[in-house]
Amino acid sequence: MRLFRRLLLLEFFPFLILGVFFFTLILVLGDIFANLWQYLNLEVPFGQAIRISLMYGPRALIFAIPIGAMFAAAFAFGNLGARNELIAVFGSGVPLVRFALPMLALAAVLSVGVFILEDRVAIPITKKSNMLSNKLLGIQDSKNRSNAVAISMGGRVIYVADYYDDATSTLSTLTVIILNENYEFLKRIDAQQAVWDESGLWQLEECRIYSYGENGEILQLLKEEYSEELISENPDTFRLDTREIEEMTGKEARAWIAMQKRAGLPYKVHQAEYYQRFTMALTPFLVVLFAGALGGKFRRNILLLSLLASLMLSSAWYIVRMISTLLSELGILSPIAGSVIPYLGFLALGAWMLKHART
Repeated sequence: MRLFRRLLLLEFFPFLILGVFFFTLILVLGDIFANLWQYLNLEVPFGQAIRISLMYGPRALIFAIPIGAMFAAAFAFGNLGARNELIAVFGSGVPLVRFALPMLALAAVLSVGVFILEDRVAIPITKKSNMLSNKLLGIQDSKNRSNAVAISMGGRVIYVADYYDDATSTLSTLTVIILNENYEFLKRIDAQQAVWDESGLWQLEECRIYSYGENGEILQLLKEEYSEELISENPDTFRLDTREIEEMTGKEARAWIAMQKRAGLPYKVHQAEYYQRFTMALTPFLVVLFAGALGGKFRRNILLLSLLASLMLSSAWYIVRMISTLLSELGILSPIAGSVIPYLGFLALGAWMLKHART
């Protein structure tokens, strides 16, 4: 059995290295030629332009690993089948599941590696690359925001401002509505301006405070300055954040989604993208499972047919994954369901094919 496993890994590993390198190179070159004209038009130094494009390498490697793993598995089984070596393996009583186990274990390691590579390397480099690219292209990344709205304290405090100035952490023409613990109206505060203070509170200026009196009448109170503990939402909530989920590590993405949710802003689109990060990392295991399940199925044109069948199944997985992500973003499926259900479905399909493969 050890000899058979060594035989499979000797076929699989060289194709894996070659395939990952080849597809990474193709993706990096594609990125270079797609963006190079922008830098040339703005007379950006050629060395800087190439440097930014090469910083796409870790992200390209993440995309290339599943493709390279699928081609490596298909070529490995195809070559073994074309040389009739699979007949010797299956004739000795070794089932396909046991024979393919080392390759699946290596694919599982690749999946873990993809996740770590993305979170620890690709995301920080992508963020740095985008910042450098924007600087060279003269694109300003303003955090100022018009019509800034936020909900905090579990829905008890509502902020509505005409404008947020990030440089001075200032809200202009601010209205704050505060509800009591039973979510009944407590007070409304209209302020010309609010400035974030180091104490962690908003300092409201030129305020009109509306509240109910003892007899139910509406009282109005004028104050030059006003602050209270409930009006303490962090300025980051009002900031116009132009970052994408792909620029955030797992920890940053979770915190940002929680902030969006707490502020009453749309968050399901970003949550769906975040959960899809996990299924993307697990893709190498899935595509290798497909290729392994199809390895002993064909008797003629083994290499070509196994490669085409694996490619069709993998393409179907990517299409279903895209559709499920779209359904999650539209709110038809929950973000976690849109990520997990398609993967578990294709995983069950691959396991069934591997178990019932003809040997």
